[in-house]
Amino acid sequence: MIVVGIDGGATSTKALALDTDTWRVAIATSGPSNPVNNGPELSGRNIRESVEKVLESLGRGISELDLVFAGLAGFDSSLVKARLEPLVRQSSGLGDKLVLDHDAYISLLSATRGEPGVLVIAGTGSIAMGYDGERRVILGDRGWLLGDEGSGFWVARLALRRLRRALDGLVPHDCLTRSLSVALGAGTSDELMYWFYLNKGIDRIARVAIHVSEAANKGCEAAQELLVRGARLLAAIASRVAVIIDVETVHGVGSLFKSRFYRRGFAEELRKRIGAKLVVGTVYPVLGALYEALRLLGYQEAARVFTDEAVLSAARRLYS
Repeated sequence: MIVVGIDGGATSTKALALDTDTWRVAIATSGPSNPVNNGPELSGRNIRESVEKVLESLGRGISELDLVFAGLAGFDSSLVKARLEPLVRQSSGLGDKLVLDHDAYISLLSATRGEPGVLVIAGTGSIAMGYDGERRVILGDRGWLLGDEGSGFWVARLALRRLRRALDGLVPHDCLTRSLSVALGAGTSDELMYWFYLNKGIDRIARVAIHVSEAANKGCEAAQELLVRGARLLAAIASRVAVIIDVETVHGVGSLFKSRFYRRGFAEELRKRIGAKLVVGTVYPVLGALYEALRLLGYQEAARVFTDEAVLSAARRLYS
């Protein structure tokens, strides 16, 4: 059988195809496929393009395709998914051969190798998702206004507000505000506003968290405390999901987990609340999508995609 796993985001679409008869693999990328940010029509077209590319590499055609499983960014609400899913499928021209789902779900499957578990993503936004083999539990994932506790945007927003108050003379400068002032080239409140209007957008604002992490690494206690505060908030959410799913391990991925202060704060809060363990590692979401495509087709060795070196090597290249 021929299956394709897809990781579709706001900047690119990553595809990995597998021919189970020969165990040959192929990878390809195309444009963005977040149906919320990029529109369902463009999303569908880019999914189709990535599928055609990997099939061509395998010497196969669309007619030989068995199933495509795509995890897409943007499906943060079941109502949004219900509205956009048929439009994406129609635009792709793949019909019932295309199954769409949340991108966090394929990341979770990749982290747990298809087993029940909990995944926490702490990047620009944040989400805690649990899967017990039948049902899913999602907490967080409600965007910068309603949620995203402990995310890069959450850290950046608090840090920028702190800087603004210091520049306005409402609070004294500290190591964090001084560091951010230099990093952003904003020595006055007016210059900070100018920086803000040049850098509008959730992703761009969230990158300020990198400067917070750098300040923390240099010994700035204010930066360290902010990272730990965010980590504890997200760990509390993850703890709730872990209790519902009844697991003792939480997998963490995302840029914030690169900070040792964030990791330590998260792990300590997780251990204090429910005695659970944090595992941070590399996750290739497209493997989760490939696994789910095989599982839905009843392929008995679906979990092989997580250990087979040919598949793993292809996934590494796709995310390098």
